[in-house]
Amino acid sequence: MRLVPTILFWVAVGWVFYVFIGYTLLMALLSRLRPRPLARCADYRPRIALVMAAYNEERNITERLENYLDLDYPRELLSFLIGSDGSTDGTDAIIERYCAMDPSMTLQRFNRVGKTRIIYDLAARTDADVILFTDADIVFANDALKVIAGCMSDPTVGGVIGRMSYRDSAANAGNRGQGKYLQLENRLRAWESLFWTTVGPSGECFAVRRGSYSPMTDYRLSDDNHLVITIPLNGLRVWYEPTLAVVELNKRSLETESRRRLRMGQQATATFLAHPETRWPWRSLVGFEIWSHKLLRNLVAIPIWLLALCALLLAPGSTFFAAVAAMVLLWGLAMLGGYIGDRLSVNVRLLQYPLYFTSMLNSLAIGSVRAVFSGGLDRWNSPRM
Repeated sequence: MRLVPTILFWVAVGWVFYVFIGYTLLMALLSRLRPRPLARCADYRPRIALVMAAYNEERNITERLENYLDLDYPRELLSFLIGSDGSTDGTDAIIERYCAMDPSMTLQRFNRVGKTRIIYDLAARTDADVILFTDADIVFANDALKVIAGCMSDPTVGGVIGRMSYRDSAANAGNRGQGKYLQLENRLRAWESLFWTTVGPSGECFAVRRGSYSPMTDYRLSDDNHLVITIPLNGLRVWYEPTLAVVELNKRSLETESRRRLRMGQQATATFLAHPETRWPWRSLVGFEIWSHKLLRNLVAIPIWLLALCALLLAPGSTFFAAVAAMVLLWGLAMLGGYIGDRLSVNVRLLQYPLYFTSMLNSLAIGSVRAVFSGGLDRWNSPRM
């Protein structure tokens, strides 16, 4: 009776180990054995068009537009295409005032069609050399566009993502956990980029070479995951650039971050399954990376719960499994303490991290399973809502 749970336990352990350690070590090794650093040209200055969707961003839009005006890049080579998705607050009026001051900014109104449709529609209207998909609640470092241009000077690069950081309005389990997670994620993105291409997109800031990605026909899918799939399938690479500094005003709580991960899991998995080359890991190299970095990780809550259950079943009569079961129970108590602390606004980092990672992984897994049965999402809303 113990054979089946024992086998399931070690299969689950292998899954978890590969997702969090094995694949990371593999990319670290391959990036050393077969590195492909960029061939940069510091003087390369392509025409750049920023593309952004906005919905009721009255609180953030002024800072966003001021940041655009302050960017250190030749103004004659810049444009900013903004789509308002039926905003009902003062967003449109603020944008119109800035458009009157700077003709490189334009506003196009849409009627609640969703972020993905807006940004791809606006991108199709520009003939700029580089298109920078961006969000309304972020700001760039002053030299960000020059950094992007330097990366794009390498003809093998089709996309560039940057290093996100957060300007927290208040500390909680949601934003602290997200910040710690990004530190680990950025290492993997850097190793993937140096080996070939990263498949860990950053939807808040994603620069692409015009014509490098394939058109999008199903707007229920994830726009940034569509880019990291189709750019390498078209023979180019997506590069993670740590010197490209992007700051987001993080207003997330544990609840909003969980909802965001739920939507991300569903849209991302629907996107992976929609492309034949990424449906299975052996169909392409980018498919192997997608499965290793994204899909198996999005579903990793399943083996984690499985190994926890098997450890509890096998604990009687086994010192090893009893120790594992004790660690499972300790993790559960830490989660409970983190949840109570978060409700009471008592910030104990040691307890916040178990709560955040468990909540994140559960949300990603639930969203990914939903995608198998119902596909993507009709509309992507702000994670702050």
